[in-house]
Amino acid sequence: MTKNPRARQARSRTPESPELVARLQRSRQRSLQRRAAATEREKTITRAVGKYLAAWNAITNAEQRRDSEVERLREQIDTVIARASTEIGGYENAQAAAAAAVRAHVQADEEVADLLEITLKRARQLLGGSRARTPAQSRGRASSNSADPTHLLTTIAPAHPRPGGGNPVATSNIRSTA
Repeated sequence: MTKNPRARQARSRTPESPELVARLQRSRQRSLQRRAAATEREKTITRAVGKYLAAWNAITNAEQRRDSEVERLREQIDTVIARASTEIGGYENAQAAAAAAVRAHVQADEEVADLLEITLKRARQLLGGSRARTPAQSRGRASSNSADPTHLLTTIAPAHPRPGGGNPVATSNIRSTA
């Protein structure tokens, strides 16, 4: 159905009331304000999302730097622990050799413990390690000085001195075995 074009022209040519014009202008103004507010909201949201994503990226980078540094520090810690374990093992071997040398000149393990001011258990650990190795095992690890007993042990439990400390070899407690 086609409408009469004259009717359309007639409507557009009719004078509009001032109240109608004012209402149309207010409606257009509200519409423009709503669009401007929506545009401003969209800009605000876009800026906030951009800030959020920038912070997310910064967090990711900080976590990666942290993880890398922690890994590097853990490697350093492992190196320090390994170096200290090797050094401590050498000193423990020296302790075992000294305990074996003392034991060669006294009657019992108790005397070794008393002279070295360590527990009987620790004295037996030190002495037991040197007894546990066979001559074939000792030859495989022997140094150029085969009289040196430090090559007898590979590992010993850590030393636990008696409470109160003191000189590790109390010369006043040395007894003659002659």
